[in-house]
Amino acid sequence: MDNELIEHFVQNFDHHDPRLGADPIEVSKEMQARCPVAHSDAQGGFWVVSEYEESRRILQNHQVFTSAKGARIPAGPKTRPLPPLEYDPPEHVKYRTLISNAFSPRNISALEPQIRKLCDMLITRFQEQKSCDLVADLAAPLPTTIFTEMMGLPVEDAEKFHTWATLINHQAHKGEGAISAGEASEQAMNYLKDILDERKLHPKDDIATALVKGQVDGEPISEDDLIHMAFLLFLGGLDTVTSAMSFMFAHLAQRPDLRRQILDDPTIIPAAVEEFLRFEPVIMIGRAVSENTEIGGCPVSADERVLINSIAANRDPNQFENPDVIDFTRDSNRHLTFGIGPHRCVGSHLARLELKIVLEEFHARIPNYRLAEGHTLQRHMNQVNGLDTLPLVWD
Repeated sequence: MDNELIEHFVQNFDHHDPRLGADPIEVSKEMQARCPVAHSDAQGGFWVVSEYEESRRILQNHQVFTSAKGARIPAGPKTRPLPPLEYDPPEHVKYRTLISNAFSPRNISALEPQIRKLCDMLITRFQEQKSCDLVADLAAPLPTTIFTEMMGLPVEDAEKFHTWATLINHQAHKGEGAISAGEASEQAMNYLKDILDERKLHPKDDIATALVKGQVDGEPISEDDLIHMAFLLFLGGLDTVTSAMSFMFAHLAQRPDLRRQILDDPTIIPAAVEEFLRFEPVIMIGRAVSENTEIGGCPVSADERVLINSIAANRDPNQFENPDVIDFTRDSNRHLTFGIGPHRCVGSHLARLELKIVLEEFHARIPNYRLAEGHTLQRHMNQVNGLDTLPLVWD
């Protein structure tokens, strides 16, 4: 990215602009250093926070920085919030409790054999080919399959689910002839409604059944809440781990020194996962302001919107020593990738386990690999960012 375009984004940040994908890290570093709290006129206007402590304060203060008016920027045309993400406490807790048991550390740990088996099967498909597209062949199908099984969705439709999630989360990133994000949302919600209706008649041991059986304040969840809650889980479960996994392997394919650390001492993998999550956060978190306040000394009015630039916050030198260095031995890695406070990602335990298993299984079978010659990494941007493809080769 040339200096002129970097300056453009520093002055008027827009995470929906596909040009930002050329180098969002350099833009974020400049913002963190020069204007850690800045206003952008893009997308109807919003504030961008690139400082760690201010970001942390905002995420912990739902009274002033609310999710109830939408966690995306812009908020979009939808007429109602997605529970529990776009509810604040105490309503948020009532709905989150309905799914928190499925994502508890104990229940997620029980999935390890299933995840390892699937990971092994996917790697077997391409290992002898000496090449793969890490995104299409592993990073997308593994978390998509695991989540669809947890949710109670037909695994044979996993590719369809991933396509819908990609179109919805990356509205500016769609191929020729693709349906719009709105059309994808409508199709996904109609599909989920059919699944939920079926579970009312034929319950199973899955999240869809937990939702239809769930109660809030002693009453069954409304039909509208059911569909929108399932839709939120659908979006969150199908895209973010794919992006995180892709970024991990993009770095490892180009950094033999990092790969060697994992090969020499596989026990370092959990710390490596945390460091990659810090270094390459995939979500930018939005909030709305409920009352006049200040952010970093800047006056902010009620009803304005705020975006946490997690790429910048996770590289704040006031919080992280040598923030631009990938360091698997980093102490106190309190990154903001999963958020913090009441809205902290409910699926964080599942994401960590999947990323850990993939690093273990892949390197046990394919220890040395590299980015395919001549390939330029293409990052797509939006509220969730990721890689389009990641072609790897090995001898």
